[in-house]
Amino acid sequence: MLRCLMPARHAVRVAFTATSSKCSSQGPLLKVGYLLQSRFGRCSWQCCCSMDAANHAQVQKTPKGRTRAVTAKAALNSTPKNDLPVSSPQSTASKRRKAPAKPKKAQRSASDAPAADQTAAAKAAAAAAAENGNASADGAAEPSASDVANEASEQKKKKRRTAAPKWPPGPLYDSSMRPPNYEGPAHRFISWNVAGMRALVSKDAAVLRELLATEQVDAICLQEHKLQADHVEATVLAAGLSDWHVTFNCSIAKKGYSGTATLCRDKPLNVQVGIGTPEHDDEGRVVAVELSDLWLVNVYVPNSSEGLRRLDYRITQWDKALAEYVKGLHSKGKPVVVCGDLNCAHKEIDIHSPKTNLRSAGFTQEERDSFEAQLLGNAGLVDTWRAQHPGVVGYTYYSYRFNMKEKGKGWRLDYFLVSQDLHPRVHDSYILKHINGSDHVPLGIVIKKQ
Repeated sequence: MLRCLMPARHAVRVAFTATSSKCSSQGPLLKVGYLLQSRFGRCSWQCCCSMDAANHAQVQKTPKGRTRAVTAKAALNSTPKNDLPVSSPQSTASKRRKAPAKPKKAQRSASDAPAADQTAAAKAAAAAAAENGNASADGAAEPSASDVANEASEQKKKKRRTAAPKWPPGPLYDSSMRPPNYEGPAHRFISWNVAGMRALVSKDAAVLRELLATEQVDAICLQEHKLQADHVEATVLAAGLSDWHVTFNCSIAKKGYSGTATLCRDKPLNVQVGIGTPEHDDEGRVVAVELSDLWLVNVYVPNSSEGLRRLDYRITQWDKALAEYVKGLHSKGKPVVVCGDLNCAHKEIDIHSPKTNLRSAGFTQEERDSFEAQLLGNAGLVDTWRAQHPGVVGYTYYSYRFNMKEKGKGWRLDYFLVSQDLHPRVHDSYILKHINGSDHVPLGIVIKKQ
């Protein structure tokens, strides 16, 4: 009789090995060695016992908790050959006389059937296994219900892997979406975060001059030029723009940091550097120029920084101060154009991976809410590119890491916002993705003159 020292509730599988021998008093005996495996995944001890091969049976517990009677002879026949020790001639002859069992019809036909028929055959086999204790009379295991479930799960995973990607959620912007060129009198502006003007000019001295000529620009607004006052003249000369009317606002809080610059073909009527509050003006983030029928405000909004350490300053102080400044300009009688790197991807469509960037600077819910409440709400501005291209995916910033521009994965952080009374005069708001030289790309706008 078999005796187990492990509690029955812990045993989930019993593996048998068997050898036969002779005993003068009891006849053929069967030594049965079995290995109990705990449901906790640990293999416990191995033990042996003897039983009468002719009259005794051992109860085996199946994975599903059912029990079935297995004669010692059947246990011997079901043992893999590699696990059997050398057996007696009598047991070998007994095994040789036993003809191999024929496969069941369902099993034999399933291998030649198409996929749909194989699934049906597997289900039929699973039902038969459940009825017969999950094994056939000769010890060959039938496909279990868990095997069928695993197969179905694998099929679902395979379909998900081959399914079409869900992103981008709309068509990608390209130059073919631009309207025909407007031939009448118009303001033509470009905005570009150059991420270091001296570096840009040293890589390609003609890039700015060619851009201005191609787009027939009246004014260009640069952000993050990183220049100090004593660098401006030489850099403008190297860029071939010494004949333009130049206004630079440089950071005095930190060298080689931030800064805005507006270059106009014609001399502006008025120029303002900063928004007039010392606590917001030491990083050189705003230049405003007054033209014949509008104000052009060049802005580089502070980034919330790593760890969102400047988030509170951004949403409780800076955004409100900028909105009030824009409202003040508009109250003077002319509509306002606000452009630049505003460091906010307003909607999920404005970023390639919204779910993984919910706490990234530029896409936090706090920044997006503040952008909408202050600039679009309090200041009454309109996002011209999104108004012209609803549902279209377009980016203005691509990280240098991992070749994000080539992969088409970016953020829309740069904008042309206009007063609501100016919006009907906007002919085109566009992105120039093909221009290189910075991790941002230029964007432009065409506004009809009155």
